Formats: sequence, structure tokens, C-alpha cells
Amino acid sequence: MQANYFYGTNFMDWLRLNVCSAACYGSLGIDWSIISLIGLWCLWIRRNRVVFQKAKPSLNLKVEVLAKVTEYVFIGANIHSAPTKSTIQVKWLQPLVNWFKLNSDGSSLGNPGRVGGGGLIRDANGAWIRGYARAIGWATSVAAELWALRDGIQLCISLNLLAVIVELDVQLLVDLLGKANDSSSSNNPILADCKEGLKLIPHVKIKHCFREVNKCADALARHGALLNVDYFVFLSPPIKVLLLVNLDNSGVTFDHSVNANVFSL
Repeated sequence: MQANYFYGTNFMDWLRLNVCSAACYGSLGIDWSIISLIGLWCLWIRRNRVVFQKAKPSLNLKVEVLAKVTEYVFIGANIHSAPTKSTIQVKWLQPLVNWFKLNSDGSSLGNPGRVGGGGLIRDANGAWIRGYARAIGWATSVAAELWALRDGIQLCISLNLLAVIVELDVQLLVDLLGKANDSSSSNNPILADCKEGLKLIPHVKIKHCFREVNKCADALARHGALLNVDYFVFLSPPIKVLLLVNLDNSGVTFDHSVNANVFSL
């Protein structure tokens, strides 16, 4: 920028010319607009120190500004997120021999809203052992997840199952169940019931699963939200769930979108 424009323009025009400038500074090729803004910020900070803290005026303001600009550009502004989403293939996996798998889920028509819970238990061959659904009423989605899990655990206990894998598509619940002593248990009696129930099953593994492989439990939970009774146990798969069970047993994969978490400078 020519000196007569830099020093002879009114402030608003001067600010606009500098902040909106497309020019680059020096061999680094840094946008002048960035230097202008950070320079004004540094100048303002220096001014306040002189006025309010009686500090001596700085003689190296240019050095300070260029240092902050370089840090901003090469550590902050030049970090571009690579494609943030990628797709992976996921599928429901049968448990090992002599193990059973419990999948549970909650369904909420609003949060809070009318909610239901449901789930199913399958053996190592993917065969249906039991399914269940509950009309919970008016509650939050987290409460629905906990109700569904507690029902599933109690059903496992009543069937005297000795080794159960519990799969949930809510990582928060997996984390809470994995904590031995947690204050949230005492504040949430349903969570406390779940933990106590799990202790009655000799062998338990708690795992997170993606929503795409929890479709059977999700369908039962949605059914629960619309039930005319409080709780119902299915000895065989209802029609709306049977197709999903067959897809799981056939090893059908589903697309799941995940964050790439890759950054490039």
C-alpha cells in the first residue's frame, strides 16, 4: 500500500483497505489482511499496558506482530481438515460357542417424549432365544436405553444364561457400566439395577456396537413405544423383526459413516 493511502485515509476506509487487502507480505507470502488484524490487536494490547500498567512503550512491536502472525498462519490457519467422513462396512457378529448376545435399545418419540425399550437375546448360531419390548411412557432417551438394558439383563438372569455379551449402541452407557464405583449409579437407580443385575451373570462382556448392526433391537424398541401393555416377551421374532434377524444371520453388511480424524498441514 502506498504511503499516502496508508497515512492519509480516514480510519474506516483505512481499516477496510487493510483488512480486505489481497496483497501478500514479504517472502513468506502471508496475507496482509492477517498482519493488519493481528497488528491492531497487538497495538491495542500494548497501548493498554502503557495506559493502565504504566509499562514502557515497546520498540519491537513489528517483531512481536510478525511472530504472532507466523504462529497463526503455520499452526492454525494452514491446518485443513482432510475429508472428515469415511465409510466402513459393519455387521452383526454371532457370539462364541456357549455364549449368548443381548442387544438392547431405546426409542424416543421426542426427548423427552413417549419412549419405549426393547431387545433380543441370540445364541452362538444367531438363533432367537427371547425378545422383549416395553412401553415406558414419558421419559428421556437415556432413560429409555437404561430401561431396555435392565429388562434384557433380568431376562438373561431368568433364563439362567451363564455367559452373555451385552451390545449397546450408546457409548455413554458402555462407559458408565464399565466404571466400578461411580457416583452416577447412586443418582440413577435404573443404572444401579443394571450393574447389580450384571453381577448375577457369571461371565459378562459389555461392548459398543454401531446403530446399523443394532437394527433388531431398535425395531423392538420402536414397537415398545407403541405397545398397549407395559411389557411383552416374544418367544419368536415378530414379523417386523424377522427379516432383520435373517439379515444379521446372513452376514449382511451395512455402511457406517465415521470421522476420518486425519489432518494435513
